[in-house]
Amino acid sequence: MPTIYCTETDVRQYLPPNVTTEGDNPSPNFRNPSPETVSQQEIIYFIEQASRYVDSMLGTLFDVPFKKINQGGEVDVPRPIKQLTTIYAAQQIYAQKLQGADKQFSEAQKERENFAKDLLRRVQNGEVHIIGQRGNRGDRFVRSSLRGSPKNPAVDGKSAGN
Repeated sequence: MPTIYCTETDVRQYLPPNVTTEGDNPSPNFRNPSPETVSQQEIIYFIEQASRYVDSMLGTLFDVPFKKINQGGEVDVPRPIKQLTTIYAAQQIYAQKLQGADKQFSEAQKERENFAKDLLRRVQNGEVHIIGQRGNRGDRFVRSSLRGSPKNPAVDGKSAGN
């Protein structure tokens, strides 16, 4: 089972109120006017998919899976990672489970997806720091130690360039 970065409760807060999830319906039967639209297994599946997506997008920059850290008394994965996973899981539920062939996103869904894409880009660029995680950027691209680096071929304090 892959590491998951958010819970079902986190994803449910991004779903519309008319979506009935398994466990929220007090009397699930075929005559109930509000049948369950999303099961717990489906929510877990979409959380796993979103977690894998976040791992794949940030795996070259950080050690994945992300470690849980203490954030003000709460032990969990870093908040940007949890936010990304939650939003991507909710968006996948919208796209694959709650809509038919004609995909129609509301303005709030579009803004949420754009926020997640922007946050992911900012994490990749280093503008948003992921606290408590080991970064791979320096390890992968530095080929020699700093003490063994070659001297700059500058003459009189100016580099000639090529």
